[in-house]
Amino acid sequence: LFKPFWEAWGIIHDQYVDQPVDDLQLMRGAIDGMLSALGDEHTSYMDPDSFKTANEHLEGKEYEGIGAWVDITGDYLKIISPMPGSPAEKAGLKTGDVILKVDQEDMTGVAGDLVLKKVLGPAGSKVTLTIMRKGTDEPFDVTIQRAKILTPQTESKMLDNNVAYIRLYTYGDLTASELRKGLKELLAKKPVGLVLDLRGNGGGYL
Repeated sequence: LFKPFWEAWGIIHDQYVDQPVDDLQLMRGAIDGMLSALGDEHTSYMDPDSFKTANEHLEGKEYEGIGAWVDITGDYLKIISPMPGSPAEKAGLKTGDVILKVDQEDMTGVAGDLVLKKVLGPAGSKVTLTIMRKGTDEPFDVTIQRAKILTPQTESKMLDNNVAYIRLYTYGDLTASELRKGLKELLAKKPVGLVLDLRGNGGGYL
């Protein structure tokens, strides 16, 4: 089964014009191609750097960027939900927005994790995103000033008429502890009802 693979491997090492080749990159490329061949948009490969970037917000740590949960698995980077109080929310980004360009650079065919790296950047710097939004006829530009972002994983508060409200933004390292803390504080106020809001939740850890 693997004879053609090793033949191709040997030809690359013997005949490719720029030597030496990077065996680590070849190995990762082979894994990426293998998973792509499954034809499943929800199955893809991340190298260690991409995995770290994609999961930083689940660790509850501070990072620098625009403050939005995103989907990197489609043809373009898609906004799952802007984080509350974030530069992304203040700039008017909405769930379902698709990022076509970053600083006027076309992202067609660029892997989602690489697009995400371009969106991230030092606090105080600006990035211009070209957005396609459902219901709009033409793409439009949004310029956002990046900031230091501490990712919220839950939100809890009392609504009118003594109704408790908890929103889960994602499933990360701190979600369970934040949820327990929020429930304890809210239930102590003896609410008549409880709303669990999962809108815009992009998932997170399985």
